[in-house]
Amino acid sequence: MKFKNIAVGFLVGATGGALIAVLNAPKSGSELQSSLKSNSGNLKTQLDQLKIEANEVKSSFLKTKHESQEVFSTLGDEIKAMISNYQADINPNIEHIKGDVSNLQNRAEEVQNTFTKK
Repeated sequence: MKFKNIAVGFLVGATGGALIAVLNAPKSGSELQSSLKSNSGNLKTQLDQLKIEANEVKSSFLKTKHESQEVFSTLGDEIKAMISNYQADINPNIEHIKGDVSNLQNRAEEVQNTFTKK
């Protein structure tokens, strides 16, 4: 095939397609232009609104992040204080139990010695 034949075929096809598109268009050229202009204005408005909402979400996220860091820091300090208080409360009981265990061991040795002497 020659390039000339391909070019002619392309031009005939493009011209036919354009003609069919113009004849089947639901609106006239000026109506189509005004419709496209109004739609582009609406699109710009929607994009601007989307940018504003995205910035609000971002600022809300950063605020929540900052507040949660403060809460977790405070919570960590409170948990450490609670553990310290718990240990302070339980240490006397542990010492008392150790003393009781020691007394039981001594009594067990006394009983064992008593039975071994008899």
